[in-house]
Order: sequence, then structure tokens, then C-alpha cells
Amino acid sequence: MHNKEIFVWMGLFAIIVISLFGVHFIYLYNIGHTDNEYLYAFLILFPASLVIGYVFISQLLESKSRNDEKMEHLIREVLHEINLPISTIDANCTMLKNSIVDTKKLKRIDRIEKSSKRLKKLYKELAYNIKKDISAVEKEEFNLKELIDESVAYFKEMKRNEIVTDIEDIKIYGDKIGLLQVIDNIIENAIKYSQKDKPINIVLKEGILYIEDRGIGMDENEILRVYERYYQSDRKSVGEGIGLAIVKRYCDDEGIELKIESQKAKGTKVILDLKNLLIES
Repeated sequence: MHNKEIFVWMGLFAIIVISLFGVHFIYLYNIGHTDNEYLYAFLILFPASLVIGYVFISQLLESKSRNDEKMEHLIREVLHEINLPISTIDANCTMLKNSIVDTKKLKRIDRIEKSSKRLKKLYKELAYNIKKDISAVEKEEFNLKELIDESVAYFKEMKRNEIVTDIEDIKIYGDKIGLLQVIDNIIENAIKYSQKDKPINIVLKEGILYIEDRGIGMDENEILRVYERYYQSDRKSVGEGIGLAIVKRYCDDEGIELKIESQKAKGTKVILDLKNLLIES
């Protein structure tokens, strides 16, 4: 990445130098210098200017690279330190559950355990997003049904809306953690904007994923703005309004066609065309 940046900047630098030489040529030509005199000067000065530019730009980018490495190292240490107390909470909850028989105390431990799982999920998302900005995400082959089941199991523990699934067993190749984050965000939105007695339907057929709710829905103006960062169709709802912005960015990066169908007071259907990620059997 460092060498690529150097070549890009060197290209821009060369264009600037050539432009300056062009202006200089016009000036010298107007005061009586010959073309040959200018050509000799150009052949000497242009390579020299490129060498100077290369050294200068390399120094600038080297400093930037060192700062990026220090920041990456710091981030990894911070993420590691955050993970330690989460693991400690999980381990102690397991020990307490094995030694306590009081129902009320067990319920309290259960709440702590659920909060810890939520914290662990947020930690994974944070770690993923930071690493994605620092370096390229490694893609892998995985079972999409298992990934969706993992997301559904997490939300079923909240015991809020019923989630009905009809999911085919297929394998895809892509950014697994990123796709899990996308699916989580869509399901979370479906739950957030639906009454508790309304089911969420998830269907995966022929490489197309449908996540549908029967919630408050959106009109055409809201659909146009729904991908904007920090936009929320329902201002009273809790959240930062960045879920679908993350979904849109991921889909654009992975070549996934994203479509939203919605009607006010009837619900919303989010459609992800994952055919480009399918692994041929």
C-alpha cells in the first residue's frame, strides 16, 4: 500500500512538473531561446526533479506509515484489554449459575449474562470496523444458513418478536463478519419498528435474502433518505440511525444488490441479492 501511494503521488508530481515546464517553455520561447536549448534543460532538470520529488514524498508517506502502525498497535492493545473483562464476566456467570439455586439470583445472573453477550457482540463489531479501516478484510467460504441462524438465535434470546425463518442451505464466499453485521442491523431495525406481537419473516431462496416486518413502514420520501447516516424515520426510537448506512456501504463494497420495499403502517421488506457471492456446487 505504501509503494502504491508513492507511485500515485509521483504521478501527480510529474504532471505538475510537466505543466510548470510547459509554462516555462512558453516564457523562454517568447524571449528568444531556441527549442534545443529548452530540450537540453528539460532532459537534465526533469529527472532531477522526479528524484527530489520521490525522496520528499517517500519521507512524508514514511512518517504517515509509522503513525498508522503505532495507531494499529494501540487499537489492538485496547481491544485486547476490553475483551479481558468480558471473558471474566462470562466465566464468573457460569460458575455462579452452577453454585446458586435461588431463583431470583439466577434471574439476575441471567440478565448479567445477556448483557455480557450484548457487550461481546458490540466488541466484535467495533473490532471488525476498526480493522476494516486499517487493512483489507479477509474473505472466506461459509454457510449462509448457519450465519443467519446465529443472528436469529441472538435476537430470539430477547424474547420480543417471533422470528419465522425459511432458509435454504447454501455456501457463499465473502466477508463473513461484515455480512453478519448487516443481517443483525436489518433484523434489529425490523424489531425496533414493529409491535411486539408482529412476527419478523426471514426467507432465503435461490441466493436472495428477504427480511420482512409488519411494522410502521415508510413512505417514498423516507425510503429515499433511509441510507443517510444518522437518519431515523421514527425520531422517538432509540438508536443512532446508522444501521442501514452500514448495510448500504457493505452491499456496495461486495456487489450485493440492495432493495427496500415499504408502505406506511403495513411494514418493510429488505431484499439482498447475494447471487454474486454464491459458490457453485
